[in-house]
Amino acid sequence: MSRVFVDTSALLALLDRADPRHEPARAAFETLADSELMTHGYVVAETIAVTRRRLGVEGVITLLDDILPVIDVAPVEPAMHVKAQALYRESLSSGTSFVDRVSLAVIERDGITSALALDPDLAGPGLTLLPPP
Repeated sequence: MSRVFVDTSALLALLDRADPRHEPARAAFETLADSELMTHGYVVAETIAVTRRRLGVEGVITLLDDILPVIDVAPVEPAMHVKAQALYRESLSSGTSFVDRVSLAVIERDGITSALALDPDLAGPGLTLLPPP
C-alpha cells in the first residue's frame, strides 16, 4: 500500500463544493481509498482554522467527522519543527508557508512520492501531485 501525503489545499477543496477544484480533488480522494493517507498536525490545525473562517462550524464538523478519520495524522516532533523553522527562515522571500516547509520535511523524511495537494509550493522533483495540476 502506498503512502500519500494530504495537504491543506486538497482538504479545503474537498470541503468547499463552490471551489472550482472540488471535483478533481474529490475524484482523486476517492481513487486513493486503498492508499495509506497521511498528514501532520500542523496541516490539521491550519485546515481547521481556515475551514472555520471560510465554511463555518458545519465545515469543521465535516472535516473532523468525515475526512480526518481516514487520514493518519503524524505529530511534528521538536527536531522536525526546528528544521522546518530554519528552512522557512532561509526561504522567507519565496512565499512558501511554514506549514508547507514542515510538510516538505515530513515528505522527505518519510520518502513519500505522492501528495493529494493543489498547492504548487509542494511540487518538486520526485513528488507527484494528485490531482495533476
